Amino acid sequence: MLELERIANHTGDLGALANDVAYLPTASYCGRIRGDYLNMTALICGNRFGRNMVRPGGVEHDIDEDLRATLVKRLDETFKETQNAVELLWDSSSVLSRFEECGKLYPEICRQLGVVGPAARACGFEMDVRFDFPSGVYRFFQIPVANYYTGDVFARAYVRWLEIKSSVNFIGELLNGIPPGELTREIPEMCPDSIAVSFVEGWRGEICHVALTGADGSFKTYKIVDPSFHNWPALENVMKNEEISNFPVCNKSFNLSYCGNDL
Repeated sequence: MLELERIANHTGDLGALANDVAYLPTASYCGRIRGDYLNMTALICGNRFGRNMVRPGGVEHDIDEDLRATLVKRLDETFKETQNAVELLWDSSSVLSRFEECGKLYPEICRQLGVVGPAARACGFEMDVRFDFPSGVYRFFQIPVANYYTGDVFARAYVRWLEIKSSVNFIGELLNGIPPGELTREIPEMCPDSIAVSFVEGWRGEICHVALTGADGSFKTYKIVDPSFHNWPALENVMKNEEISNFPVCNKSFNLSYCGNDL
């Protein structure tokens, strides 16, 4: 489910980037294709955005053989369409002229600002929670860290494409060998006077949850840090000395959250 979410959002971002440089073929195709990935999520849990899927202790929905076969077929067909749409970007000199050297984030600035996710990987950093702190199935299926080195809009776009391909391969492997077992397990009572930290690699980058319990075992503090919290200063940095007309494509190359608890 996490990888389907990543694929859908990366596909939508590539379409939006194409739209920001007035390249309508990829913009139109990716807008529709993003919906196809969201529909796969809906097939599993009944909601295109994955609501009602995850619960404390496990998940709410399973994948039977009929659904598995449907997902395999749809994923293969949709990825082929994605590949056709996205590779139009790399074959277009007008697109590349707008992407390359635009909104460049230098590695030393990236490190100083603590940038995470695709934006950091586009500067050459091998940062990915799935690789650095693997949990669950990621302990057994290693997804390669997709990084690039130029730090510009092109790099942030191309890293997304590399991640789409890796996530599609990952999902394909899982669908061909779904393990048996229960969907949920009982949650024990929370420990008193304790702290727990969780990391997940979301499609924007690492998401951190920190929970602190009091003497009675109930939540005393619960803090969520979204990747946008780290990456907003990077967008500000790359816009220095850029033309105003480059703001839309630089902004979309980060695609940060404008609302919520991360600001």
